[in-house]
Parts: sequence; C-alpha cells; structure tokens
Amino acid sequence: MEAYFEHRKKLKKIGIEKTIEFTKEQKETVAKKVTDVLINSFPVLQEEYNNILIKLYNCNMWYAKVNSNLSKINYIYQNNSIYFDEGISVNSITDITIHEFIHYLQDFRTTKGKLKRMGLCNLNELSIKGLGINEAAVQYIASKAVKKTKTQINKCNITLKTISPNYYPIMTNLIEQIIFLIGENTVIKGVIENNDEFNDAFFNTFEENSQKIINNFDEIIELNNNIFLNKKNNYQELLASIYIETQDLIMKTYFEKQYELIENAEEIENISRKFDEYIELTGKIQIDGYYYNNCEIYRSKIKSKLDKKMIEIYASRSKTALTVIYSSRLSRIIQKIKSYFKV
Repeated sequence: MEAYFEHRKKLKKIGIEKTIEFTKEQKETVAKKVTDVLINSFPVLQEEYNNILIKLYNCNMWYAKVNSNLSKINYIYQNNSIYFDEGISVNSITDITIHEFIHYLQDFRTTKGKLKRMGLCNLNELSIKGLGINEAAVQYIASKAVKKTKTQINKCNITLKTISPNYYPIMTNLIEQIIFLIGENTVIKGVIENNDEFNDAFFNTFEENSQKIINNFDEIIELNNNIFLNKKNNYQELLASIYIETQDLIMKTYFEKQYELIENAEEIENISRKFDEYIELTGKIQIDGYYYNNCEIYRSKIKSKLDKKMIEIYASRSKTALTVIYSSRLSRIIQKIKSYFKV
C-alpha cells in the first residue's frame, strides 16, 4: 500500500493524477483498434497480430487528469502503464495513441524487472543511448499508421518535408532518410518486435559512423527540449548545424559504401536512380537568405565517379570481347593448319 501511494505521488509530481482504471471492454476496444491500425498499415507485422493484440490487452490503462503541458496520452515505464487524459475517447486512435502503445510493446526488462531496453534505446545505470533515434522511428511509424502525409515545414532555419510536422519533425525527417536507404520493413520489425533486425542493418550500413549518427539524434532531442523550454537562438543554430552534419553522414556513408560494391552497369544505374530519389528527402538550412545543403555538391561528385566506373566497366567488357574474338580466330587458323598436315 505504501508503494502504491508513493507511485501516485510521483505521477502527480510530473503532472498525472490517475482517476479511473479502464474496464475490460475499454481495454479490449483500444487493444483491438491499435493492433488493427498497425497491421493494416504494415503487412509485414501480419504474423505478429495475435502477439501484439494479447500484449496490448494486458497493458494497464487508466484515465487521468493530465497537466496541460503534457501529451494527452502517456506511457510511464516505471509501472509499465498508459494514462489517457479524461477527455480522450477510447474510439479515437491518433498518432499519439500509436506512439505510446509502441513504447509499451518495446518495453524489455531483465528477470528482476529492471528496464534494459526500449526498441533502439539502451539503458544502463550511467547513461541512456539511442533515445533520439528510437523516438524518431516510433513517431514515423505512428504517423504513417494513421495515414499522415508529408508536409513541408520551416523550423530552426531548416526547410524540410516530414510525415510528422508537429512532433519531432527534424528527427523524423532524418529517420525517413535512413528508412529509405535500409528498407522500411527492417525498421518496422526491429522497432515493433523489439529485436536486433534494425540495429544490425543500421550498423552494417553506416559502420564506423553509426554511433556518431545515434549520438547526433540524442543531441537533437535534447536541443529540441531546450528550445521548447528556453527558446534561445543559439540552440536553434546548433540544432540546424547538427541536422546538416547528420544528413551528410547518412548520405556519404551509404553511397560511398554502395559505390565500392559496384560490379556491373545495372548496379550503377540503380545507385544513380536511388540517389536522385534520396535527395528529394533531404532538408536545407537557410544562410543569408538562401537555402542550402551539401547534397547538390555531393551529387556532382558521386555522379562523376559513377560515370567513370561505367566507362571502366564497358572498357573491360570491350577488352574481354576482343580477347574472345581473337582467341576464336586463332583457334580456327590452328585447326586449318592441323587439317592440312593430316591430308
């Protein structure tokens, strides 16, 4: 009982005062609706339908009086529960609803009940790593699940398109770039099923720059919170700088690695086409009234390298073809000589 009141006190301190626990019927309604939205939006999860539904049904759900500066729906990992503001209907499934229930699905604890990991976010006694990239991936999934469409926005002198203009738009834009490069299904399964599929693909793709990209996501979420609280211009300038740095790391690491793996002309055409599609996802920062990023400069560089590689491949093909023709002609001459001496 003492622990119960202590927990209520902690909730109230952060702005949540729980009032009524959901009925069995209300829990069934929410669990079914959230599961259906996820599966219908991401067929790759189809085989997990029953597992997701059962997990969500077992979630502790409460109505609460929620402070106005907080989200209307909140997952609290300390007691593995979700709190709905009293004004929220169980029939209304928004991106916020999906976001918080994904966090519940991500909850991974030790045998002693200590939270060890939430999706791509790893926790230990000294630090939390990967919070930013996990929040970005979860918000991307939540936004797409409720059919949000891309919107162009301007924030912190950055212009970009994002599926989530109101929540973590800068990080969501960056994760959209990563998803485009390594594949959406890989990210969805890694985030929702809480396995290593996304982690493995991410580190294999970005290799030595992986940790730097993750750290930059964490910096962006921290700066975003500072901007919300303090609204200082120097935070906004730093955030824009980190955004461009992260975008450059994602772009150059991926396409330089792909360039090294090229074996034929078809792969060159595929990479060139993929780069053209990728660049449409990138954002720009405003400098002296002009919007700028490094992508166009890098486009010229990578296209030049691809052109040279194409010439090398066709030159190699021509040389091989000439060798084959020469060998064939030589073989026919030798056969004629042999037949002459047999007569």
